[in-house]
Amino acid sequence: MRSMLSGALMLLIVSISSGVVLKRYQYFEFNRNWSDAQSLCRKYSGDLATIYNQPDMNSLWLRWYIVWINLHRDSNTGQKWVWTDGTVYNGYNWAPNEPDPSEDCAVISAMNNKYYGLSCEGYAFSFCENYALDYYYFIPKSMTWSEAQQHCQNNYGNLAKFNNNNMGGIFPYQHFPVWIGLHRDGGSWSWSSGVSKYNSWDPAEPSSNGDCVSIGSLTKNMATQNCGAHFPFICMWENLLLVKENKSWEEALEFCRALTSTVNSNLRFDLLSVQPGDQQQYVMAKIMEANSDEVWTGLHFLAGEWLWVNGEDVLYRDLPVCPALQQHCGAISKSISDSLEARDCLERKNFLCYVF
Repeated sequence: MRSMLSGALMLLIVSISSGVVLKRYQYFEFNRNWSDAQSLCRKYSGDLATIYNQPDMNSLWLRWYIVWINLHRDSNTGQKWVWTDGTVYNGYNWAPNEPDPSEDCAVISAMNNKYYGLSCEGYAFSFCENYALDYYYFIPKSMTWSEAQQHCQNNYGNLAKFNNNNMGGIFPYQHFPVWIGLHRDGGSWSWSSGVSKYNSWDPAEPSSNGDCVSIGSLTKNMATQNCGAHFPFICMWENLLLVKENKSWEEALEFCRALTSTVNSNLRFDLLSVQPGDQQQYVMAKIMEANSDEVWTGLHFLAGEWLWVNGEDVLYRDLPVCPALQQHCGAISKSISDSLEARDCLERKNFLCYVF
């Protein structure tokens, strides 16, 4: 399944940008518990997804997943791959470079209808099949292969056996949970990264069922889950960095420009240039985490006009035409959501850098 982790499973990439501000969502269809999903996102300099508004949620296309099938490696046949009725599998539908010799059970990806090897102790959803009725039942509970097999036998018949003739139409339209970054922290709800007031709960939610939150793949509504459950998940990467250190405007500018990336040496940083509208609303969610009431931006007054340090046009119309002496630097206030404030450049505040 190594090829799956490096390619096919990182399925949905949605980039949402406005001016210099960028956030990117990436959906992973393999199943992890909430903590492991968070760790994987953070390993690659991101975090579990924060949803800021309904357009963010609407942008997510969550149709792909993996499910157990009854195909497995059988020691009684010299480690051949067989169906649970003993029929030897002819191998026509494996994905490229699959299966790995260390993996003994098989899943099918709803993205491409290909088979992938997976450790039998891994986690996936499943399809059960009632052979007599020729009917398939999607089970959106993540289980090991043996647990899924037992569940199907107890309730429906057996784990499903698919071929090219019976795969059409059923895969992209199933409803299942997907992890996001919201979780219960003490007595309140917190995001793994950032601050957002977004909430779109299922009826009767939030409940006491668990301390972590998923969204439904089709409804996009939120529900509480046991944090140990295994689901697909969404990571998020942002190009904003809130620095919770109080510095003068010039010190903040120098700090941002001195930053470097350990992942990509070609990336550069600067004090944030932000424009009114949706871009500032998103930035406001970030600065609510600041330790100061106001946060420096890359706006300054020079040679008789307001300028962004990166050369972008200044679209704010309520800035003073002739600011008071020394009030030549621009800050955003937590309490004013639609404007920038002219402030003394020597005042010490937190600040926002961005990467480009």
